[in-house]
Amino acid sequence: MNTYPLLRLLFLFALAMASPLAGESQTFKAWVNAGDEAFDKGSFAEAIEYYKKAIEFETGDRALDYRLAESYRLYKDYEKAEAWYTKVFASDESKSYPLALFYLAEMKKYNARYDDACRLFGDYFNQHATDTGYYAIKAKSESGHCPAINEIINKKQFVAVNNAGAVINSKYSDFGASNSGDSTLHYASLRFLYEPKSDETDPYYVARILKADLSASGKQKPAALGISVNDPPFHNASACFSPDQRLVIFARCQESNTTGKQICKLYYSTLNGGKWSKPVLIQGGVNGDPQYTNTQPSIQARGAMGYTLYFASDRPGGQGKLDLWKSDIDASMQFSNPVNLGATINTFDDEMTPYFDTRNGTLYFSSYGHAGIGGMDIFRSQDVSGVFTQPENLGRGFNSSYNDVYFTINNHNEKGTLTSNRTGSQFIASKTCCYDIYFHEPIQQDTTPVAVVDSLPLDEISKKDPGKSQYYEDFLPLRLYFDNDEPDKKTLAVTTNKSYDNLYRDYLGRIPDYKSKFAGGSNDKQAAEMAIDTFFTNVVTKSWEMLNGFCAKVETAMQKGIHLEMEIRGRASPLAETAYNVNLSRRRISSLLNYMKKYNNGSLKSYFDSGQLRLTEVPAGESLALSNVSDNREDQRNSVYNPNAAKERLIELIGVRIKQAE
Repeated sequence: MNTYPLLRLLFLFALAMASPLAGESQTFKAWVNAGDEAFDKGSFAEAIEYYKKAIEFETGDRALDYRLAESYRLYKDYEKAEAWYTKVFASDESKSYPLALFYLAEMKKYNARYDDACRLFGDYFNQHATDTGYYAIKAKSESGHCPAINEIINKKQFVAVNNAGAVINSKYSDFGASNSGDSTLHYASLRFLYEPKSDETDPYYVARILKADLSASGKQKPAALGISVNDPPFHNASACFSPDQRLVIFARCQESNTTGKQICKLYYSTLNGGKWSKPVLIQGGVNGDPQYTNTQPSIQARGAMGYTLYFASDRPGGQGKLDLWKSDIDASMQFSNPVNLGATINTFDDEMTPYFDTRNGTLYFSSYGHAGIGGMDIFRSQDVSGVFTQPENLGRGFNSSYNDVYFTINNHNEKGTLTSNRTGSQFIASKTCCYDIYFHEPIQQDTTPVAVVDSLPLDEISKKDPGKSQYYEDFLPLRLYFDNDEPDKKTLAVTTNKSYDNLYRDYLGRIPDYKSKFAGGSNDKQAAEMAIDTFFTNVVTKSWEMLNGFCAKVETAMQKGIHLEMEIRGRASPLAETAYNVNLSRRRISSLLNYMKKYNNGSLKSYFDSGQLRLTEVPAGESLALSNVSDNREDQRNSVYNPNAAKERLIELIGVRIKQAE
């Protein structure tokens, strides 16, 4: 396992979309070799494209399937990673890939399938109970945390968490925001890794620290700080300011030539006479041994005694992996030897992105080792006379099933920032590949906190602001299901004149056929018929009801002048050929568009026509279908009428973005 998956993404996320190898005559081996080379360089998006091309030449290669699953995981495409790990695990009778089960459990958790994740983590630990390595310890820990998940999810948090928008964020990773005053935001961005070179004297494409004027947010593009801070050979990030705004500490990082690991060192600058001094490398024990990383600083004010620096490091003497440490800074800017924050805060896994709220004596940080609902969750701990209390998970809203890091709060203890790759972040290919800056702020306690749609009446959801992402996230992902080869059987057309409401009603009319065909070949006819009833009642009909609730919310947003873009992914069971299934996916998306245009006597049509409401297609075909779904045309009981196959014939609303008017 890569010891620093998140750290690498935060400081060195590299996206290199594949350029095809010349000619279709390339061999299976050539595509695999190209994929392996890209994988070894950390160019996982590029590796995915090469491996997918190799699979077109030769299917059923388990080693290749596993390599593709790994690429999707490291690229943060959790849904596709889950699908490919499922395929490997289901076919790996010889247990050649034992970590496929571990990573399948991990991907289930990222995708908020908590019951499945808990069961699979338990299975992995039971199979490796005598192991003393990381994976067995992690699986045991995750299994032990399962009872806490529902408690964390149901914890009421009266908070609104909203994407900072397209001016501050880019489609690459933007992270580590720090307020310097109420109207200025400093943060790091990897957008410079990809922008065309505009200056022949500047060949470096690295993370740089930006400054954004919040009072002009949406109007003025953030600007990179000067070369004295953004030293071009390095990734520069994680700038933090002292509460009195007189000290700034930030990280400079560079990949080690010997280990390939990101090594970060901390620098500081002080404000004198209205000007910031040239950044200085912190001397003494803070930066320590050059083979270990020291990063993500936060500053506590201690009055006349100076400051305390909190930071993350993988140096020896900790609890394991990245730990949180602190160093006192005296009035002459001398740094004491760092002290580990101890086992109450740190675990065997990663703890990172500390933020110390001086006003309330509270430490906020992210952890992969404490009980959480995602990858990295945000926690807080009170400093009581130098002793930290047991960390408390901030709950859903602040946290998602993805990675939530870099929490801050302003001096008024009201608003703040965090960084997340949750759904709603900007991206190129994978909706969770990249990190965005988010703003959080409290909401009135007589309104509804963040909650799932299943437990929240629609009239309560309507109290939310349609200009904020939470208004739509309660419906995500919204899945709609289709009869086999519908709409428009046996065609390669990519659009249809049919509307989803009619397809839905026709599908319900097929329930007797599904019962007859699925139960007829079953040893337990009653159980088989019940499975069909459960699928149509709890899945198909429930999704139809959610669709109409969603359309009502969109209509309200349109009336308020909000511009939205919906991302719809079309899927198919593996019964037909790949090209056919891609086109079938597009027809299914088209049927939803037709329905939304006629919803409520056409109330949404003019908004589609004007561009205020847009739909983006993601035709996935059968690429996400689970490996246990039959593709045998001669066995229609399982390839058509089995609920497992029926669940793969769907479209998914996977994202709603609030757009700026053009």
